[in-house]
Amino acid sequence: MPYKIPGLPGVRAYKEEMADFWEVQAIRCPGLFVSNTQISKVLAKALDEISNEGLEDENDELDRDLDDVLLELQKRPKYCFHGYPFEFSRFSIRLNKHENGLKKVYLFLLLCTRFNMKTNKSHGGVDGTLLFERLCAHVAKNYFGSSSQSFVFGTAEPGNFETKVRDMISKIGEGDSFKNPNNNPPTKKDDSIDVVVWKEFSDTRIGKLIGFGQCKTGTSNWRDDKHKLKPRDFCTKWFIEEPVHPPLPLVFICDTMNENLNFYSDQQGYIIFNRFRILEYTVTDHLDENFMRDLNSWLDKALPTLDIRD
Repeated sequence: MPYKIPGLPGVRAYKEEMADFWEVQAIRCPGLFVSNTQISKVLAKALDEISNEGLEDENDELDRDLDDVLLELQKRPKYCFHGYPFEFSRFSIRLNKHENGLKKVYLFLLLCTRFNMKTNKSHGGVDGTLLFERLCAHVAKNYFGSSSQSFVFGTAEPGNFETKVRDMISKIGEGDSFKNPNNNPPTKKDDSIDVVVWKEFSDTRIGKLIGFGQCKTGTSNWRDDKHKLKPRDFCTKWFIEEPVHPPLPLVFICDTMNENLNFYSDQQGYIIFNRFRILEYTVTDHLDENFMRDLNSWLDKALPTLDIRD
């Protein structure tokens, strides 16, 4: 089972899970460097409480995997494009003291990975899954670049499915009008689309770059779920006139993607934004005040659940 707070990673956890655990331990001890020795003691104590059989072998395995975990942690500042909120000293990690928007976004993404987002998604009156969709719309717009626009299409927005599709067609300027293939009230909520992004030309005519995005928090089985995102099929089914170029399929995840687990094939046919790529294309100066207010509300209630030590 993947590592979830308040649990602990197993001895055969992926290096990315262990690296996340190091980060969570650093959050629990603000201002202090947390060493490998301290983290090993936490894990060893938990293993001892579960079973004494084979404990020595399991501790040896934890020590053998240390180099891989440290290497993973050392890569993260580069992956995050200098927005990484932790710092190192030999075999220790500490949450840095800088208070800024990128730090808050990273902590949000980390917790949205390691919380059970079915039972522990709402904090401070804010639904973390819906907040993530708003962040992804912002990231998609920045990735597409100048003259691009985006919005949340999925369940974060009110209205029935037909109304949402008509609004999408009006905004992107392609599709002509809504088509109901069965002439029955559509039962779809979002048809696996959470975010829509497009890059406009000055003539605002058809033939532009469009993207349909799916957003996944937690460690959900996004590798299987992403196959439900079929932009071409969506347009064929619900648009009177298909876009000149089929929309690109974009998948946004709070998780990191395991480098040693189908890293190539997981991305075939999709543009995947993992935690680091999301942080790279987050421009906090362009995040609206309502988003930052909701992000702060979520973190203010979520972080204390980690049993932070004074």
